[in-house]
Amino acid sequence: MARPIRPAILILIIWLGFALRLHELASVPLRGDEAFSALNWANIPLHQSLTEIAALEPHPPLAYALFRLWRLLIGGIDSPFTLRLLSVLGNLIGVSGAYALAFRLSGKRIGGIAAALVWGIHPYEIWHSQDFRNYAVWAGLSVTSLWLGLRLIDRPLMRNWLLYALMAITSALMFYTEVFISIALVFVAICWKKSDRRFLSRFFFLQGIVLSSALLAFLILQAGLLASGAYPGNLESLYVPDFLFRFLPVLTLGETVPGSPRWLWIALALAFALFTFIVAKGSRREIQFIAAIVLVPFLLLGVLALRVNIFHPRYVLGTVPAFVLLISLGSARLAVWIAKATGARQGYVIILLLAPWVFLSTWSLHAYYNDAAFRKSPAWDELGDFLNSRVTSDDLVIQLSADAAFGYYYRGPAADRALPSGPLQSANSIIDELEAARTRYDSIYVVSNAIPSWRNARVVEDWMRENMQPVMLSDASGLAIRQYMEWAVLEAAATPLTSFGGAVDLLEYRFFDDPLPTGELLLRVYWRPLAITAKSLKSFVHVYGDANPETGSILWTQDDQFPQSGRVDSSSWAPGEVFRDVYYLPAQTLQDGSYELRLGWYEPVSGDRLLTDAGSDSFLLQGFDYPPKP
Repeated sequence: MARPIRPAILILIIWLGFALRLHELASVPLRGDEAFSALNWANIPLHQSLTEIAALEPHPPLAYALFRLWRLLIGGIDSPFTLRLLSVLGNLIGVSGAYALAFRLSGKRIGGIAAALVWGIHPYEIWHSQDFRNYAVWAGLSVTSLWLGLRLIDRPLMRNWLLYALMAITSALMFYTEVFISIALVFVAICWKKSDRRFLSRFFFLQGIVLSSALLAFLILQAGLLASGAYPGNLESLYVPDFLFRFLPVLTLGETVPGSPRWLWIALALAFALFTFIVAKGSRREIQFIAAIVLVPFLLLGVLALRVNIFHPRYVLGTVPAFVLLISLGSARLAVWIAKATGARQGYVIILLLAPWVFLSTWSLHAYYNDAAFRKSPAWDELGDFLNSRVTSDDLVIQLSADAAFGYYYRGPAADRALPSGPLQSANSIIDELEAARTRYDSIYVVSNAIPSWRNARVVEDWMRENMQPVMLSDASGLAIRQYMEWAVLEAAATPLTSFGGAVDLLEYRFFDDPLPTGELLLRVYWRPLAITAKSLKSFVHVYGDANPETGSILWTQDDQFPQSGRVDSSSWAPGEVFRDVYYLPAQTLQDGSYELRLGWYEPVSGDRLLTDAGSDSFLLQGFDYPPKP
């Protein structure tokens, strides 16, 4: 009765893995690398991406081809959900691949089921499955290639040679470090088939074809990068302790374990030491295979990282099957021993043994889905939506972080540029661009957050602060939004809307009734001083409506300030010189309804207000509805 149940269990695990990979798939906007893939892999003709983009970003040709084909199939790149679905489906292959690999290696179906479960809920695989890059697809292909390679070594039939060759070359042309796995299989073949020289010579030749395919693709597309030093990598250089303290945890539980507690990593190391002992005691064949798949890629990545800064766990994602095998086969063998010693059913025992891995994976996944600290990407979509509805062709948008995700979500009429364009751009070059922009555009938006490690990170913001007036300060869930104009107001209405006490004219204003992302209503007012006052005056903007049921007052929100927040003083200002003031009216307390916007001036010590030409102590700018009517 056990055999009919196990296929059903495998199917349930596949559906579980599918559900976890679909969960919240589009809840977070594309991150920079994903957006780059969407814009420059998927959305341009293949010949263009292979000749222009591949020369800058060293990925194999099949990655560009697959992503371009996917875009043609789904009809566009506007939906993060459909874009990421490619990674979901590509990685889901790994559930069956892990099952087949564990079953082929151990001959135990229960080990295969355990391996499928560990892969299905694996946090790092799921993270990449929800990422529009080639890593998840490569991982799914790689574990399948391992299974076919293992089957070929066991049974060197013609169809097995062909199937493995096809999958190995496909995997290597999906991601270059797949050749590490091919080299690892060479060591496995030597250990297992050292007396079969005919097989080994053929196997070496086949692996030579796999390596040659990847090398040829690299030489055609990217040979100039490493030779010229044009691609130094954009991650870390080799740091050997990371293999234990970073790679091991990430490749088993992902990068989303809250707090990364030291006790957990110690327990993890002890667990793997135990499983290594159990697997080695039970089968030399199994431990040789696992050791080769871990150690060879780690060693080769370390050697490569001496020259190129690519020391990151994702570049050895192909080693995940080895850790899955340690967990699943170690648990299966331990379950057999416990079941024999206690008389318990083996299936129940392995469930108990896998429970800690299920718990830890669930813990990591819960943090990934729900903890803002592990959010994959900032709110590029929110920033893009705000700018798309706000900017005009007379504005310039400067993006500080040089992130491709901005270009994916921003579609406004204003010109945009990344500044600094890179970490090596000189301060003088940046300032020259800013000086030219201030004379060409009515306003400049400075958005997102500078990269702290860049030595030129503060140049734009410091220059803006020293030379231009901030006329809008907000942020989109942590992504800064700043708008600047010249301090000098060159054009304003000549005829005032009203005057206040013969001291200052109200020339014009602009009110934005659509709240800023941070929840304020923005008002810009243009004033013209008429006379110097004996005491410093303060201006106010009030929003009135029906009586607030909580406070009983008709005043709902306000902003009182000295001119330009103290930069200008009415006791010393220059009559006739127009200046701009900016007011922020918190709208969080406003209820649905109609309101009116009034402003005026007063002496802050006595509270006496200046009267308008009409004799009122405030001036009605306009009425408005909140929220704004469409």
